[in-house]
Amino acid sequence: MKFRLFLTLFIFSCSLPCFSQNTLTNAEKKDGWKLLFDGKTTTGWRGAFATEFPKQGWVVRDGEIRGELAEGKDRSGVGDLVTTKTYRNFELVFDWKLGELANSGVKYFVIDEGKPMPGVQPGYEYQMIDDANYIYNDKHLPADLKTASLYDVIPATKADTKMNQWHTSRIVVRQPIIEHWLDGQKVMETDRTSQAFKAGFEDSKFNKFPGYTTIQEGHILLQDHGHSVAFRNLKIKELP
Repeated sequence: MKFRLFLTLFIFSCSLPCFSQNTLTNAEKKDGWKLLFDGKTTTGWRGAFATEFPKQGWVVRDGEIRGELAEGKDRSGVGDLVTTKTYRNFELVFDWKLGELANSGVKYFVIDEGKPMPGVQPGYEYQMIDDANYIYNDKHLPADLKTASLYDVIPATKADTKMNQWHTSRIVVRQPIIEHWLDGQKVMETDRTSQAFKAGFEDSKFNKFPGYTTIQEGHILLQDHGHSVAFRNLKIKELP
């Protein structure tokens, strides 16, 4: 009897996380949080520089938005995903998982009007990548290209991030301050008016993008980089 009761409680406790995916608690709702993904549909998302969700590459499956992409395959009509709404000051939380040697990212302040600029996607990026194994220009990744960095501008301070497991990230924007969090730890903070930010910008590939340092508002973007990536529990709270 005791064993049966223990087994029942064990199974119930193990199943609890499944019921909490892609939902908000009453306290979160009262505090102003909104879901960006309901776990079932593509509502609130579309292709970047498009009017509808991509017909291939991205799927909703098992409560996740998955980028089921691969190098060498026809990726026409795939591309990045963006929210239909734009955001200014906010706190964004999301779970993500990458496969080995994979690369993706979550961008914000993305300007999605007209045609995309050649070479770069406008906006700031929370980098997500296989830190230890990804090779960049025949070398291991520099610090400002590793996971949770403000991509190519300000490096995150952390150990290499493990692949093939779920991580929880947080982006907090209270202009001019930006914070990046990973698994409960703040790993990057920058003031966009600081010399450190300006130096990182000048040394980045974005240094010719007009208005990059002063962008105030834009879409949230999930990046298509031709690799396997999964997202869940995407929620956002707009800040004053």
